Amino acid sequence: MTTPEVPVRFGPDGLIPAVIQDSTTKAVLMVGFMNAAALAATRESGRVHFWSRSRQQLWRKGETSGHEQLVQDMYVNCEQNSLLVTVDQVGAVCHEGYETCFYRRLNADNHLAATFERVFDPASVYGRATDGTPDLAGLSRAHFAAFAYLRDHDLSPVSNTSARLHDPTVSFHGRIAEELRELAGVLDGSHRHGDFRSDLLLEGGQVLYWVTLAALRERVSWAELRPDRALATWSEEVVAETVARLLRAEAGRWDATGQGVLSPARYHAALALVGQAVHAGEITPSDLVEADLSDLRAKPYLHEFFTAAAGTAEPAADRF
Repeated sequence: MTTPEVPVRFGPDGLIPAVIQDSTTKAVLMVGFMNAAALAATRESGRVHFWSRSRQQLWRKGETSGHEQLVQDMYVNCEQNSLLVTVDQVGAVCHEGYETCFYRRLNADNHLAATFERVFDPASVYGRATDGTPDLAGLSRAHFAAFAYLRDHDLSPVSNTSARLHDPTVSFHGRIAEELRELAGVLDGSHRHGDFRSDLLLEGGQVLYWVTLAALRERVSWAELRPDRALATWSEEVVAETVARLLRAEAGRWDATGQGVLSPARYHAALALVGQAVHAGEITPSDLVEADLSDLRAKPYLHEFFTAAAGTAEPAADRF
C-alpha cells in the first residue's frame, strides 16, 4: 500500500512556516521554516528539524548543544500552509538567553518591553554576543572548559583525548614541538596537505589542541593562560618567513623542556605565535577556536557537558 503524501502546501520557495509550542506550558517558543526534507526528518527522528534560509542547509534544533525539541504532536492549519509543532523543550530556546523567542511585548507607543527574565548569558553560552559578533573570550572559555571536562571525567573508552589526559606517560611537549614545526612548514611552503588557508587552520588547531592539553594537565586555569589574548596577539609588521623562524625556535624550546612543568607564560607564548601564523591566511582567532569547538560539540560523549552549559547555538538569522 502506497503511503499518501504529507497533506501540506509548501510555498513557492519550497518552505512552510512551523510554529513551535511548548507541550506543557503552551508557550509559543519560536517560528522556523521547514522544507520537505526537514519535515520528513522531523517526523522520522522525533526531533525538530528546519531548513536554514541563511545557510541553505538542513539543521536540527539543538544539534550542537543537545538542547533539542522533542516532538509530541504536529498540527496543520486550515489552508494546509503552516504547521504547529508541540514539543518537550530541552533547555532554553532564544539565542538572546530567554525561554521563548517572544520575550518582548509591543506597547502602544511602539516600545518593546521585555516580559521575561533572561536565563543565561548569550556570550558565555554561544561564544557570540546577541548581535552575532564573535566573542573570542566566550569561545575560548567554552573550548577550554570542554577539554577540562575530559580531564575531570575519565572517558578513556570513548575519547582518545580523555585517555591522553589520564595517562601520565603521554608526552605533550614533544607533540607541541612537532606541530609548531608543521605550522612553520605551512608558512614557508615546506609542509602541505591542501590549500594554504585550510592547512593553517589545521596545523594552528593542532598546536592549540596540544597546548590546551598540556596546560590542563598542569592545572593551569583559563584565567592564567588567557588563550584568547594570546591568539589575538599579532602584528602586520611581522612577515610569514619571520613567523616560521620563530615557530621553529619555539619548537626547539619545547623539545628542551622534556616533561618539565612550565609556567603559564610558556603556553601563552606558543599560542601567541599561532595567532600570528594564522593571521597570514586571514584566519581570525575566533575562526580557529570555533572550528575546534564545532568538532567538540559533535562528539556524543560531550553531549552531557554541552547540555549542562545550557542554551542553543542556532543563529538568529534562521528564525522568522
